[in-house]
Amino acid sequence: MCGIGGFVGRFDASLLADMQRRLAHRGPDGVGHWHDGNAGVGLVHRRLSIIDLSEAASQPMEACGGRYHIVFNGEIYNYKALVTYLKAKGYDLNPHSDTAVLGPLYDLHGPAMLDRLEGIFAFALWDAEARELFAARDHLGIKPLYYTETPHGFAFASELKALLGVKGLKEAVDPVALSEYLTFLWTPSARTMLAGVQKLRPGHWLKVRGEKAPVVEHGRWYTPPQARLEEGRPVYDPACTPAQLAGLVDEVVAEQCISDVPVGAFLSGGVDSSAVVASMCATGNRPARAYCISFGEEGGLASEGFEDDIAYARMVAESCGLDLRDVVVDAKGILARLPKLALMLDEPQADPAPLFVEDIARQARGDGIKVLMSGTGGDDVMTGYRRHLAARYRQRLGLLRRPAAVALGLGAGMVKGAAQRRARRMAELLRAGEEDFLRLAFCTNSQPGAYRLLRREWREQIEAREREEAPRDDLDLAAAESRGQDVLNRLLYAELFGFLPDHNLNYTDKAAMAAGVEVRVPLTDRRLLDFMAKVPPSAKIQGTALKAFFKQSQQGRLPEAVLRRSKTGFGAPVRRWLAQDGRAQVEETLFGSDNLARQWFDPKATGMLWQRTLEGRVDGAYTVLALCMAVWWSEGMASL
Repeated sequence: MCGIGGFVGRFDASLLADMQRRLAHRGPDGVGHWHDGNAGVGLVHRRLSIIDLSEAASQPMEACGGRYHIVFNGEIYNYKALVTYLKAKGYDLNPHSDTAVLGPLYDLHGPAMLDRLEGIFAFALWDAEARELFAARDHLGIKPLYYTETPHGFAFASELKALLGVKGLKEAVDPVALSEYLTFLWTPSARTMLAGVQKLRPGHWLKVRGEKAPVVEHGRWYTPPQARLEEGRPVYDPACTPAQLAGLVDEVVAEQCISDVPVGAFLSGGVDSSAVVASMCATGNRPARAYCISFGEEGGLASEGFEDDIAYARMVAESCGLDLRDVVVDAKGILARLPKLALMLDEPQADPAPLFVEDIARQARGDGIKVLMSGTGGDDVMTGYRRHLAARYRQRLGLLRRPAAVALGLGAGMVKGAAQRRARRMAELLRAGEEDFLRLAFCTNSQPGAYRLLRREWREQIEAREREEAPRDDLDLAAAESRGQDVLNRLLYAELFGFLPDHNLNYTDKAAMAAGVEVRVPLTDRRLLDFMAKVPPSAKIQGTALKAFFKQSQQGRLPEAVLRRSKTGFGAPVRRWLAQDGRAQVEETLFGSDNLARQWFDPKATGMLWQRTLEGRVDGAYTVLALCMAVWWSEGMASL
């Protein structure tokens, strides 16, 4: 697990040193660079030593007699099997390093080598013979990779911040990305907040040729699985059982526990992290220590409709005989850290949860643990969100969907707080047509039409774009590719194109790597995606029970209280924080006399949203947080 960067083009070698400096937190155990001035190419690497701690695994790494130079971020879990395969093909390589398999594999198979990798990765490989750069990202974008094309050439890095020193970089904000961010509270697809920087999409690769004016070619190597269609209808496999799923989880978890340093685990007491921890113990890979966030303040999460995790985490830890460390969150401390969070993530996200990941990672690093196993992705693969329940309701209600939405909307007036918010949200999702639903489902906690908070000329650009018939982003692509599938599985397919890579996986990587800790996410393994695509929606959600099939696979392993508990997530009392302790901070950020908010956002619309939020007339806290995070992100970038 590391930080990587490099370039092809007319850049000075000093750019490599600048990248190294900006990526230092991702690799505190070592640093290296390689430069060929004649070819106009340079690579840089910051190392976090996990597998093969020796100097023999240092990077940039040569392969195949010096033809290839490689920088790699991630882990290849099946590298030992690949070493055996490559040696049989006549290649001489370091058998203890997962990075060492990449050059020979590319030499044999070209881009097709990616399908042979089981792991999490972003890497770049310079081919001196072909004089081209090849870069790739894993199937779900678990490891990040950003790039820019300027008049001087092509540059890439693990983090957007590392590209700020690139000559000719277009640093203007992208109003479309800003609009999408306000809509979803994260930025989907290849766009970033900087118009000149893009993300390499999950499951994609690129090639760069030419030193003076590099040409970039893109390719897609992975498409998430879907149910087979027969006569226009999805067909599922009745032979798939919860017991098979449990066995597959064990297989994946055991494989991903490979490490030459101690491995710990997140343990929230939810089903996902608990299942990973239980599987570690069952397969003889007991975590060195487990970690859970707790809120010291009484009822900290009650206002958001969530339970505190710590009691459930203790149940699981006790049942597995584990050492559990609870990391207590201080609300006022969190508020003070939010401006730095926006910079840490490279892309602003309206969610304080990344700070909890960072807190746990720093505690683990202090305990001598560099690797943490996580349940991240379980909700997206196993049906853990209320939007999944809405999709199932839509299918089951059929023609009664709209009357049910009206009744639910009327009933929302009879309850208060979190229950009222959820009833209104469910009614909104039931009313929408199917194609609109697939986008609306991801607008969690944001205000409808949030792009109207932008300044006028940007609003006009967005409205013009909305009138175009072409796909707007990867969520539209997912909707097009999943036609014919059940609506729940269409929604699950879309999860893998947006919320999971661009929200959950982005913040998990950035926040943990800020502390020099690697996070592994076994529930996103390709084999589990393949298996769950064969399971019918009626088995995934039964009645009102989310993750029913997955929970059945954990019967007898996890305490019944954990299996029965309602969805919590990495929650935080955001609404209460902003209206009380954070009110002055919000108002200074958005309405101060001389600030960036006035350049990006309509002051009148922003002020009205804030006032209506304080009065309880709209649920606008997360949109307000999104506005603040965007401002703090820009201020942080300008300070680098």
